[in-house]
Amino acid sequence: MKKIMFLALLLPLFAFSQPIAQKKGKVMKKAFFEKQIIENWEEYSKAFEYADYQKIASYFTYPLTFSLLENPQIIVNKKDLIAFYKQMRSSVQDGYKYSLLDKSRVVWLSKDAYIFDATYSRYNGDYKRIFQGRGIYMYKKVDNSWKMFSVSSLPIPKKKDKKSKK
Repeated sequence: MKKIMFLALLLPLFAFSQPIAQKKGKVMKKAFFEKQIIENWEEYSKAFEYADYQKIASYFTYPLTFSLLENPQIIVNKKDLIAFYKQMRSSVQDGYKYSLLDKSRVVWLSKDAYIFDATYSRYNGDYKRIFQGRGIYMYKKVDNSWKMFSVSSLPIPKKKDKKSKK
């Protein structure tokens, strides 16, 4: 009888431990993918920094949409994308040297699609921030790799001055 009571006490420990281990595995897998997603975006940003248009184009699939602050465009091929980036890169802030990711969030839409919400800063050669922006990058799986199919920029709201609240 003591053996049965002892087993009855231990049964819940074994019965409920499996889902916890599975959940931990899913969390670790998600964290691994999110780290890869951030690294992928940082590589894309580095290609922008160096004006490496061929590399930039390797991150996209077609057709793709760009919505840059009320100026939506549809780009249907690599040649048009490179022309778009050359124009965009030529009109970036004066003194632009590099960009850094400030914060990000990944939203999984399905196993084959996600959104990368990135707030980033652009810096000049004196390491001073000259711009802060926010982009929504939509990715989908194409031939076993993740490609962007939509990029939207969003304005960052100005922080309210505490004095103006009085």
